[in-house]
Amino acid sequence: MTKSDEAVALLPKAIKDAGTLRIAVPDVGKPLAYKDGNDLKGMDADLANALAATLGVKAEVSLIPFAAALTGLQANKYDISFGEFYVTSERLKVADFVTDWQDYSSFLVVKASGYKPTQLPDICGHIVGAMAGSAELETLKTGAAKCDKAPTVSAFPSISNAILALNSGRVEGVLINRGGAQESIHLNAGLDASGEIGGGPCATAVARNENSEQLLAALKVAYDHLIQSGEYAKILDKNDTAYGAAKMAEIYKEGSTPPKYGFQ
Repeated sequence: MTKSDEAVALLPKAIKDAGTLRIAVPDVGKPLAYKDGNDLKGMDADLANALAATLGVKAEVSLIPFAAALTGLQANKYDISFGEFYVTSERLKVADFVTDWQDYSSFLVVKASGYKPTQLPDICGHIVGAMAGSAELETLKTGAAKCDKAPTVSAFPSISNAILALNSGRVEGVLINRGGAQESIHLNAGLDASGEIGGGPCATAVARNENSEQLLAALKVAYDHLIQSGEYAKILDKNDTAYGAAKMAEIYKEGSTPPKYGFQ
């Protein structure tokens, strides 16, 4: 992994002096972030280490629940957080973002159930769920508000908890990122995925503090360096996430107009 002198030059002095970048990686499962014994693997883990190496610092990685990511940044526990964040107006109130990938959501269902939702109105009158704090959960709530026959919408602390609920019949469908759905089907041929809901650029979240401006600039240059060098493509190919490859990184901060997503 090659260091980018341009990115290093932009890095805030406090992070250079510390020699470490404090990185939160939400526990969202394969192919993005998962434990294999004592090792943290997945696209997010690989990108975290590649990003730190490009910036010439050590990656100090913490595996956390997704719902704790933005609050952890606000509490100054971490400098950045992965987690495939969609950049929304609400999130821009508390953090800044650098886009690094793109994704969309699908409904994960049990094949034998015969339930195959492909769009949001298909949840009406059904029991569905998503991960707490996720864009998918907000999407379900938005869809539910438009139903004549209200669905039951459940929030789960992790994708694995949501899939357990699906397999036990406690929910009929789980709205999940496309990569997570793909991995779940690899592990259980009795599951199926349907629909392309929402989607668009995903981002690394950055703690909003006195270092934000410099760190945002450094991260953009580091991501663009990884993309142009081919290291980014290697990481995505390794994790079967190349379908979401970004061509360049973009910065979104307080006052920015967020991207338009299909679920909005």
